[in-house]
Amino acid sequence: MRKLICTAGVLVCIYTAGCKKAYIQFGEQFVDAGITNIVVVDTITPLLSTVFRDSVPTSQSGTILAGSYHDNIFGKMAASSFFVLASASNVPDLHVSAAYDSLVFQMRSDSSFYGDTTVAQRFNVHQLSGLIEFGEDKTYLYDKSNFPVYATPLGSAIVNIRPSLKDSVTIRLNDTKGLELFALIQSKSQAVLTNADFEQYFKGLRISPDDSNANAAVYGFSDSVTMRLYYHESNPYLTQKYIDFVLTSREKQFNQVLYNRYGTALNVTIPETKEMASALTADAAYVQPLTGVLMKIRFPALRSLLERSDYIKIMKAELIISPVKGSYSNNYMLPPQLVASSTNINNELGGYLSETGSTGSQNLQYGNLITDWLYGEDTRYTYDVTAYLQSEIENSADNTNGLIFAPPSPEYNTKLNRLVVSNNEHSMGGVKLKVYYISVQQ
Repeated sequence: MRKLICTAGVLVCIYTAGCKKAYIQFGEQFVDAGITNIVVVDTITPLLSTVFRDSVPTSQSGTILAGSYHDNIFGKMAASSFFVLASASNVPDLHVSAAYDSLVFQMRSDSSFYGDTTVAQRFNVHQLSGLIEFGEDKTYLYDKSNFPVYATPLGSAIVNIRPSLKDSVTIRLNDTKGLELFALIQSKSQAVLTNADFEQYFKGLRISPDDSNANAAVYGFSDSVTMRLYYHESNPYLTQKYIDFVLTSREKQFNQVLYNRYGTALNVTIPETKEMASALTADAAYVQPLTGVLMKIRFPALRSLLERSDYIKIMKAELIISPVKGSYSNNYMLPPQLVASSTNINNELGGYLSETGSTGSQNLQYGNLITDWLYGEDTRYTYDVTAYLQSEIENSADNTNGLIFAPPSPEYNTKLNRLVVSNNEHSMGGVKLKVYYISVQQ
């Protein structure tokens, strides 16, 4: 076999579907004479599957989620947030004329949403009846974590939120609780002097959508929520005042996300492996990490390249992921970024897929999403999988390795953006692998 010796230059590749030879040009000189070529292969079929996670950590995220909607692909969803409030930072000395006015709960949109924002919905605020506590050897709270609340809401309101304006939500709370709290402040009770004592007295709040809500939206809010007690003094003139109780331990703030997949392709009996081939889920794979859904792509046919008599080495490999047309919109957005992690048959996560930058540094790949809003036909994520496939083609065993795709944190556990990708038999979006390899004819 002849050795290929070359200097740095420009690689020119011309391809069509299937395979095509292209000349290699290095500077001004061809090193070819019909012997050395670049061959492009786009007929290696990746295999798609969906991986299911039992739970997703949602505490310490900096985001409060609340609302509900019905997604025709992922099912009915409802998001609620649990959190603990701190005692007043400096309990004031109230004048003898001080009188209670009201108690309200306030939070502000962070502009994120998922669903139909034109539909109003009712939010309920419940007081926790038990402390938020971590499980044994646990440092996080999860999407399925739950703590008891008193049956009667402290407050309730129908809201219509405009995320683009970062609307605030204000819900008036029960005056009986407000008067009780005001009396404790007036007497400077120990219950309101320290965070630890206040948590024992007022164990926390849950903000949740009402069970009667129509198909609306899940909204994201800043975790700088406030329970504000308004009062007034006449000393000697009428003066309006307030005392704030704000979020304390962010470790104890978490979002609960409940879903019902009945009537969808994801309404399946999840096997012990936690992985379902795309053929069993309507010929598609899915991504929505906050509900425990990730996409996996494998390349079991990669080693067929070694059966080609002209094959020398993979020069370049590109993976293109196209969402199913019509599966995304302004209400149901795609994840703006997707990272790929290497994985094995047990779906354990390994290193991230990266690429070499201009300075030689290794940069994480996010997919470089292009969204075709006009026709919906050229929307895609693109990845350089050269190094990954160069390594995997050396794996002589029955290759069960692959790549798992999911948004990076914090979107992983704070957003409901979704992705639906068909297998290659589907004409409305799918996965294509382009492999460029060095070919030497004997």
